[in-house]
Parts: sequence; C-alpha cells; structure tokens
Amino acid sequence: MLHLRLPVGPLPLGPILVACALLSASCRMEKIPESLLSVPVPHEATATELMRLGPNDVIRASVHGYPELSTPETAELTGARIDPDGTLSLPLIGPVPVGGLTLTEARERVTAAYATYMKEPQLDLSVVEYSARRFYLYGEVETPGAFDMDRPLNVYQALTFGGGYKERADRRRVVLLRETPAGIEVHKINGESPTESGLIAIQPDDFLFVRRTGAGKFTEEVLPTLSGVSQSLSSVGALILIQDRLSD
Repeated sequence: MLHLRLPVGPLPLGPILVACALLSASCRMEKIPESLLSVPVPHEATATELMRLGPNDVIRASVHGYPELSTPETAELTGARIDPDGTLSLPLIGPVPVGGLTLTEARERVTAAYATYMKEPQLDLSVVEYSARRFYLYGEVETPGAFDMDRPLNVYQALTFGGGYKERADRRRVVLLRETPAGIEVHKINGESPTESGLIAIQPDDFLFVRRTGAGKFTEEVLPTLSGVSQSLSSVGALILIQDRLSD
C-alpha cells in the first residue's frame, strides 16, 4: 500500500471469509484464483462500517420501548430517506445531520439527540438501501466503466464487475487511485494472489486500473482514460507523483 501524503497502516486480518461474495451469481470473473476464495476480511473495521451515509440512503431506526418513534414502514418505503442536505428526519428529534458519517457514527449522533428527551435511549439503526455511488474500473477487463456500488465492496469483489480479465491483462499489477482531503492514495494490488491490499474497502469515486502485460509507464497507459474521469488525478503534478510511487 502506497500513499503520496497520507500514510495508512495495513488493515488487520480477521477470520471472516469472502468466498460467498466472490461466488455470487452475478460474478463473471474468469479464472478467479482458488486462493482468493479463502481470504479473510478485516475484523476490526468491516466494509459496512467503512461505508459513509449520503443523500437518498434509506435508514431504519427504532428506539427500544418506544415503537411510535420508529421510522415508518409502508408498501413503498421501509425506513426514512436521508435528505439532499444530508439530514435524517426522525420522530421527536427532527432532522439530524448524518451525511458523511459511518453507520456507527450516525447511531451515536442520533442516540445523543434522543438523550435530550429520554434517559439512556437504546437505538437500533441500520441501512435499508444505499443510494447509487460509483467507482471506476478500467484497463484490461472485458467490460470497463463506471459501476454503481449499492453495497460494501473490497477490491477483489469490485474487480468482478469487469466481466473478467482480457488476455493481455497483468493480473499482478492492479492499481487503485483514491482522492482524499489529505492527498492522493496509491495502492498496488496483486489481483492474482491474495494480499491485504486487495481487502481495501472500495469508496465512492475510487479508480481501479488493471495493467497490460508489457506496458510501459503507468501514466502513459492510463492517461487517456483517467483524463475523462478525474481532472485532479490526471493533472501533471498528480501523474508525476503517482508514477514515482509506483516505481518504488
């Protein structure tokens, strides 16, 4: 795992397997290495916990002992939808800002809001539906493009959206680029054999690129695609830094 400005330590591995996710009916990945089917996922911070809430996400909330405070359930919608401004409107407490928070953080904020009116509220908060978020997958895959992510994904799971590798794909050289407030993160991932880097939780606007065998500089290989996805990632300064880190 490489970063330009923000160092992030390796995620710890836990005992949970990703086999079920990788073997879903929608998975069209060709020749998934058997070793990837028994890779454990992080146990301290699951992919669900890393997903951040945003507008149009649907949330179910209930307060123990107070059924009248539960979010509504109708034939059209189960739960409450987060407003465009990132607030979640709930009975008694009204709108609560939850946009950009993880589910755990949102639960703590909503619980604190209810604590204004009752003693030690016990709150259940869950995501019924994630609104459309996109990540990008390009390079030597059969069906490159932008893909909606309506559920948590790690890198290996995200790669299955590409419909399989092309013949000239270098599966050992997958690159993940991510823009953060602190700078650009660059991750080198082995798509052939399991590594911790392949368990990174995909975030909205992540850019995945499967390199071609025998290709030259990454920046020259990726620039035609990257320029159409992100101006900041395709800037001269960013490309120089990305290439420098990938050459380490």
